[in-house]
Amino acid sequence: MYKEGYLYAKYGVYARKTHGCNIFKVPMNAGFTCPNWDGRLSSEGCIYCPNLARQFTYDSFRRVIEIGIKEQVADQVDYYKKKGAGDKALVYIAFGTNTYLPVYELMEIFDKALDHPDVIGLSIGTRPDCLPDEVLDLLGGYVKKGYEIWLEIGQQSVHYHTEERINRRHGFAEAMRVVEEAHKRGILVLMFLIMGLPYETPTEMIETARVVSTLGIDALKLYPCLVMKGTRLAEEYKNGKYRPVSMSEYASIIVNFLEHLSPYVLIQRISKDCGLDGKIVPEWNTHRFLVGPRVEKLLMIRGTRQGSKYKLGLTSEELKPLV
Repeated sequence: MYKEGYLYAKYGVYARKTHGCNIFKVPMNAGFTCPNWDGRLSSEGCIYCPNLARQFTYDSFRRVIEIGIKEQVADQVDYYKKKGAGDKALVYIAFGTNTYLPVYELMEIFDKALDHPDVIGLSIGTRPDCLPDEVLDLLGGYVKKGYEIWLEIGQQSVHYHTEERINRRHGFAEAMRVVEEAHKRGILVLMFLIMGLPYETPTEMIETARVVSTLGIDALKLYPCLVMKGTRLAEEYKNGKYRPVSMSEYASIIVNFLEHLSPYVLIQRISKDCGLDGKIVPEWNTHRFLVGPRVEKLLMIRGTRQGSKYKLGLTSEELKPLV
């Protein structure tokens, strides 16, 4: 796609080329909780998470939360097709840790979600520490049946000091295992990363790009750090312990990240929009579509694109001592 003038590997372009039509995601809420909320790992959650974000959702989500799984999928497919979103759908199981149930219960949920003629697969939001082999085997079984299965794992950072400070209650080793085991089964892996987390430096964010490139991750979603009402991060913000990045700072962070990222990693999102009702700051990301043009403009000004600075170690030509 770079030959066609794209400056980074846009997932939508890849999906159209792969499937021959536009693919859209339909959100589904199956009522999952999270081991970082229910007491298994913690009862506090991550410092930025307002009760799994369930109270801060958009109308298309709110309309379906109280109905059954098949009804949710049918409702959402109809809603998005009427908007002209595309021809075929991936069911995006959002909210909570959506593999945090016994396998037989997961099978029942996933089977219902796939039971629609326009659905070609699942995209499952989860944590990297909630994917035992039995769950991966279940998902691999759907791949064998011809479905496209994505795991959207919330890693947020590859740096352990950051994971500790935001109370993730897992590290990077879990993600390394998941990518390897998922790929053995034909499962695609997307990783969530948050840019601008407390105490994380711009240099560390660039190193994050280099690290995830070596994993063989299929796709990324990049989000700014949001300060949501009712969170511990909101308290840090009010006490002057955390300053969110500005839009120009965020665009620069994303451009630096993309430049050092492997050109083969697909980008599904480079920002996240969030309504003002549940958010304190930043105000600029109320609409995520404002960020993309800034990022592309900055890439054009620099004359760079995704992967233009991606490098791990010296090349064979550089193995010549200078002194």
